[in-house]
Amino acid sequence: MDAPAEGYRVLRVLGRQALGIEPSVKVSARPPLEFHGNSAGGWKIQRDSLDAGSVVVDVGIGEDASFSESIIRKYGCVVNAFDPTPRAVQYVRRLNNERLRLFELGLGARAGRAQFFLPNNEAHVSGSFTKAAHLGRHRIEVEMATLTQIFELLRCDRIDLLKLDIEGTEYEVIASEDFERHASAIGQLCVEFHHRWEGRRKESTERAVRRLRDLDFACAWYSRSTNEEFLFVNTSWAASKRDASSPRTPSAD
Repeated sequence: MDAPAEGYRVLRVLGRQALGIEPSVKVSARPPLEFHGNSAGGWKIQRDSLDAGSVVVDVGIGEDASFSESIIRKYGCVVNAFDPTPRAVQYVRRLNNERLRLFELGLGARAGRAQFFLPNNEAHVSGSFTKAAHLGRHRIEVEMATLTQIFELLRCDRIDLLKLDIEGTEYEVIASEDFERHASAIGQLCVEFHHRWEGRRKESTERAVRRLRDLDFACAWYSRSTNEEFLFVNTSWAASKRDASSPRTPSAD
């Protein structure tokens, strides 16, 4: 994105915040960061925070794998992508990246079959389990998984990095008991909030942020030009890593 366009978008966000129609989320953690992805689908994460054995989950990969492929290139880890959208499934298969594993499942607060609303504009890819003005002319049934089932499917006891770009469903997922149950096992959370959608307002995002704070997540970054992409870091993980790296004082015995 060129500098004038970036500056205009930043000013537009600031104006909406001044009018009280856009959430203002305080950055309360400031670890060193690095950017992955592109200007249309990118997030910052903690610098040098992953390795080849890290568990990375990208929910809602759509037709832009730049974030996941950037992480794969730097760290050599496998990224587990979840997306039931037909076009997203075809897109990821065409990439033929052996380190990008696709699961044709959606993430929700409850498991089972669910109505998935496709975009009215067939040139667009992102559907949702939440109906909106730009969605719903066409719908399909897809299989939903809970976070518990994702842990079981991946046979892991932690997720080092979880990305959620799930078109409005992030609010129900974050509010769920299932998310609370596993929050301490998630190191970093990249999320796109959809407070500008029909039926959503800034209060939806503010509630989600309070919920994350209660679960020991701190906001470490957000996109100033969109105010939609956010990074939250698990402060309990950060504290445990500091303790592990601190030199131990020799015993007096």
